[in-house]
This record gives sequence, C-alpha cells and structure tokens, in this order.
Amino acid sequence: MKLFGKKLILLLIFLMIFTLAGCGGGNETAATPDQEGDTMKVGIVSDQALDASEWLVNLVAGVKEYQANHEGVEIKLVEALQANEYEPKIRGLAEAGYDVIITTYATTAEATKNVAKDYPDIIFGSLDGSIADISDYSNIQEFGLNRTETAYLAGVCAAVMSESGTVGIVGGMDEPVINAIIAGWQQGIQSVNPDIKDYVSYAGTWTDPTVGKDLGLALVNRGCDVIAAAAGGTGAGTAQAAAETNTKFVAWDTHYDDIFTDANVELGSALNYFDVMVIAFIEDVVNGNFEGGKRIDYGMEQGVCSFDIRDSSIVSEEAKEKVEEALNKIKNGEIQISTDPLHK
Repeated sequence: MKLFGKKLILLLIFLMIFTLAGCGGGNETAATPDQEGDTMKVGIVSDQALDASEWLVNLVAGVKEYQANHEGVEIKLVEALQANEYEPKIRGLAEAGYDVIITTYATTAEATKNVAKDYPDIIFGSLDGSIADISDYSNIQEFGLNRTETAYLAGVCAAVMSESGTVGIVGGMDEPVINAIIAGWQQGIQSVNPDIKDYVSYAGTWTDPTVGKDLGLALVNRGCDVIAAAAGGTGAGTAQAAAETNTKFVAWDTHYDDIFTDANVELGSALNYFDVMVIAFIEDVVNGNFEGGKRIDYGMEQGVCSFDIRDSSIVSEEAKEKVEEALNKIKNGEIQISTDPLHK
C-alpha cells in the first residue's frame, strides 16, 4: 500500500507539472492542428460567387483535386456574397469545429478579426485582407500574390507593342490589391517608354462584363491601341471590347480563348495560380510553418504566378526579348517595384 501511495503521489506531481507547462503565460497563438490519424478541416469563405471569375473557378478546381489526393484534409467552400453574411458564415465554420478558416479580401477582414478574437485556437488565413493591424492577431496570417512582378512584365510587353504611345487598363476596384497591379504595370511601361500615355479606369465591380466592355471601348476611343483588364469577371467584357475593335489586349488570371477565337489580339496574360497559393498556405499550416501576425507574399519564385506569352501570340520578338530581360533583372534583384501607382 505504501508503494502504491508513493506512485500515486508521483503521478499527481507529474500531471500538475504537465498541466502548468501547457498553460504558460505570454501571447496566445493558435496551435498547429495535430492531424495524426485525424482529418484537418479547412473552410474557405469567398466574398464572390465561386463561378464568378476565372481565378475562383481555378481555385475551386485546384483545392478539390488537392483534397481528393489528401485523405487527411477536408475542405469546404462557402459563398458569402453580402456584407451581412461575412461574419455569420465565418463564425459558423468556427462553431462547426474547423481547424483552419481562410477568408478573401478586405471586404471580409473585419469579420475575420472579430471571429478570430473569439476563437484563438483556430488558425485563420486572410487572402489579401489588407489588415493594417495584422500584428495584433497571432492566429491570423495574411497571404497574397506578389502581383507587381507579373504586372511589370505585362507593362513592358504593352509598351513595346504599342504604336500609338497610348495604353490603358481597367481595374476591378480602387483598392490596394488592384493598385499594386496598376503600379507594376505603369512602372513596366515607363521602363520602356517614359513618354507613353497610360489611362486607368476602375470598374467598381468584379462581376459585370458589361461595365468592363464599356470601359474598354472608352479606352479605345481615347486612342489606346493596347488595353488590359485586371478586374475578375468584369475583365471578360474588356476582352470583348478588344476583340470587337481589333485592339491588342493584355489579360489577367486567364486566356480568353472563347472571346479571341476570330481576333488574335491577346498579347499575353498575367496568370495567377490562386489554387497553388491557397494550397501552399494549407501546406504551411500542416507542416507547422504558420506565421501568425504576419503577411506572406508568394510570387513567381514560388510558382504561383507568371506572365504567359503563348507561341501563337502576336507579340514581336523584340517584345519577348524585353520581357525576358526584365524578368531576369527582377530575379536578380536589379529591379525594385513599388506598390504605389504613378497615378490613377
């Protein structure tokens, strides 16, 4: 009995030490989910319809394929299309026991922060949330694409291919993500021709091709012989304007094969592989590389974006050489690209 009593006391001491160690002070940070033998549940909340834009369609396809090949990961995609849906749908995933919740863009940032405060043990990823006080949230990591690099290359290509010396771009919204693209685009243009004139139009919507077309036609009417669109689903309308007027076009996120069937006017596309980026974030969480309180950018080096010029493109050899030269300089650190537009 005495021996058993001593063993019991030792066991109780060990349990007390273990419990205290697990409740240490300091800033609380979300723990990496322990997925040994369990399924890690990942929720993705989109502020746009999942079929509204090419990049979202590609993201959905990519993460579904990833889930099919990874038995330990369960992914749920949720649409939250109105402001009053953001927090309830994010909170719904938290209450349902999801280990990781990914939200999209600045529209959902406030709702993400509100839920993250109430669920410190859940890991949150904010895709381009533009969270100014991100360092205050140890269980939120903001992540996004380095859009300036591919935009710079797009600008170089457009400037070389322009004969009128006037180009234009349609942006989806006047907000940090799009303005970073416009900044790279303008700096690439200026590197080729400092005297070139470039126009910027904001659609104010990601999902209205009619607005995109009207703005594209307006740019053509202002003398632009190269136009571009970084505007989600709205950009399809700008591509239609280019096709109808036989104006050279630079795309974002996709190649508009269905639009340019009869008019070979597309120069290239700044492709962004959102599925690769989101999967990279999930893999970082799985591997214990989650960095709460920070923003992490993925770029060409990580294989999440590229400026793609097809073999069938009308881009001249001179333009291809200029793009390749700029790409090498970016990789070598010889070109530093600001995220601030030269003008709007």
